[in-house]
Amino acid sequence: METLVQFGPRNQLVGVLSAGAEVAPVLVLPNSGMVPRAGLFRLHVKLSRRLEALGMRTFRFDLPGVGEAARIVGCDDRQATRAAFDHLASQYGCQHFVIGGICSAADLGWRMAVADPRVVGVLMFDGISFTGPWFHLARSMAVLKRSPLQWPGVALRLLQRTRSAQPALVASDYRDWPTRDEARRELAELAARHVQLLWIYTGGVADRFLHRREFYWAFGRPGHDDANTVLHWPDCDHTFYTRAHRERLLDTVSDWLRERFVVKENAE
Repeated sequence: METLVQFGPRNQLVGVLSAGAEVAPVLVLPNSGMVPRAGLFRLHVKLSRRLEALGMRTFRFDLPGVGEAARIVGCDDRQATRAAFDHLASQYGCQHFVIGGICSAADLGWRMAVADPRVVGVLMFDGISFTGPWFHLARSMAVLKRSPLQWPGVALRLLQRTRSAQPALVASDYRDWPTRDEARRELAELAARHVQLLWIYTGGVADRFLHRREFYWAFGRPGHDDANTVLHWPDCDHTFYTRAHRERLLDTVSDWLRERFVVKENAE
């Protein structure tokens, strides 16, 4: 049972609300980049069907300019998401939300969690990260594990990269991320609100994340809060291209939602 929902300015935005109980929070799934609301390899659809069995509703929708939604002057991604929250609250009685996804969807989920107290959980897949000593140590260890015959070539490539006149494009140049100090402060605020976060870093971001200890170095004390579930899947790519990896993701998300929200709500 799914309901097509139109909302936002002049009802120009569209999404799909799945059936489920009204006690648990609603999982809101915005687009990841330019992928339509069904998600990469229809991940959003498959996740929605799984969560129906748990009695948890999902809402997958198109942001302005993506999928079936037109670009709307004066309505950006955050404003569209807030409009989705407001519409779901007023028309369907949804009071709490879990939001996020892969890449830019994780960034949007973080921003909404910081700004809107109705957010109680965030899916952070290849989300915010900061390179530091653990990253450089992990990268050095990876080089040392190679055959000594490969070391000169690796050193030459690193030297050429260092001398390049063109600065390397880093994630913060095209991702909606806070600074490290801001991220620590914001995560502390989320922890104080008991917002639950599922962090998964894949091999698709090996240029900036190579070890779980990087997370705790980057976020400090707030990163150690029990609200954070941090996983590192170096064998997966950024889009979860392999079916086995997608199944692992679906299982992990479903189990995390059941443990953090569905079981808790049923107990209350």
